[in-house]
Amino acid sequence: MLVTPSLLFPRPPRDNGIGMHLGFDLSPSTLERYVPALEQLRATWCLIPHRGEDDLARAAYMTARRGIMPIARWLCTIDENVIDFARFARLLRSMNLPAYIQIFNEPSSPHEWRDGVPKPRAFTARWCEHAARVVAADGLPGLQVLHAEELEAVLRELKTLNAQSVIERMWFCPHPYGANHPPDYPYDELNQRVHPGATLNDDPDTVLQFLEFAPVFERELGFVPPFVAGECGWQYGNASDARYPKIDAAHHAKYHAALFEMFRVNKLPNGAPLPDFVYAFCPWILYGAEADAWFSSTTGVRQQTLDAIIAIPPFTRDADNSPPPSAQNSAPASAETSRRAAPPPPPRRPLKHYVLFGAQGGTQWQRLVLTRNLLTREKLAFGFSLHDALQAEQVTIIGDTTQVNLEDEAQLKRAGIRVERWFGDLNALEIILRERMTRNGESDQT
Repeated sequence: MLVTPSLLFPRPPRDNGIGMHLGFDLSPSTLERYVPALEQLRATWCLIPHRGEDDLARAAYMTARRGIMPIARWLCTIDENVIDFARFARLLRSMNLPAYIQIFNEPSSPHEWRDGVPKPRAFTARWCEHAARVVAADGLPGLQVLHAEELEAVLRELKTLNAQSVIERMWFCPHPYGANHPPDYPYDELNQRVHPGATLNDDPDTVLQFLEFAPVFERELGFVPPFVAGECGWQYGNASDARYPKIDAAHHAKYHAALFEMFRVNKLPNGAPLPDFVYAFCPWILYGAEADAWFSSTTGVRQQTLDAIIAIPPFTRDADNSPPPSAQNSAPASAETSRRAAPPPPPRRPLKHYVLFGAQGGTQWQRLVLTRNLLTREKLAFGFSLHDALQAEQVTIIGDTTQVNLEDEAQLKRAGIRVERWFGDLNALEIILRERMTRNGESDQT
């Protein structure tokens, strides 16, 4: 079974496949409270369900700086009038992050449509259109469907459109929930005793359900793209199958630990090899009022689950980072050839670090006041001038793309300048500054 080249789909540092679906509150105080839990779980992936650019930028920054790969899921209905996923790809790329962008969600579910009526043909056309725009913005479009026939329709439309760039850069986002079935269902002893020879085709309520989609990709495209499960796992309290125990605290912990253990041992829960196309699983849901949240404001904390996953020995998944055979087998270049091929040295710039505030205005002046301690203590040059910023080796942009646009940021990067951008409202900026001051050994508050 062929898979797409891994270099097209970057993985996070120390990738272990462990992920989580964040809650729907992405306010600075909530993220500051719960993102450290991702670190405790040693998560390297997370799905961000956001309502706009500020929420996505804030959550992506707070997770990415901890080595956690953000995946953007915009909370919109499929039949909204104005939809633009490409802006989120541009946003993540401006932060020097891979732009994993899930486009729409569960198209066969009525609640994902503004009028409550699923429209398969409209979904297929819209997904292909927006996927092409995301690719044009240097993003990675994610496809989420619940059924094989929906997947087949999208893939055939892409082939009809000759959308090779989308086909090469798409990833798949299954939602394999396990009901109250064990991780190896339907291949477990109890089910096989009752239904000898049962397979995934007989019951999709299993975390192995994602395997049903791989043959469709292989048949239609000739390869299987990366799979990142954006929702999955076992919902606390589920008791849908009377043959099996309810998902209580103990089973919730045991089953999720087995799910993530498969990345460490490179085997699925039923003992089969873990396919190369499986990148990560992001169980539903880290925090919120939902009864099945791991940090639930209504049913409490799934502490046994947290402890069970933390107890998994640390590991990193193998990645193929070896150079291509042509590079491995080629003879070393001569000294003269190396001198001719060497790039010119970067220009020497008069400024070490410049903080760019962009267009002047009330909010930007507030940002300037808020950052005054960092600017003074680190002796950083600052101002509102792109021309001055181009004289620096490193530039920190304060504000979103309405203050400093993407064209200006691109100009800085083309000049060989290291660029970072701090997003968010004043509360988010204060959190960033506090973390930066602490990291630099400063204890005073701004």
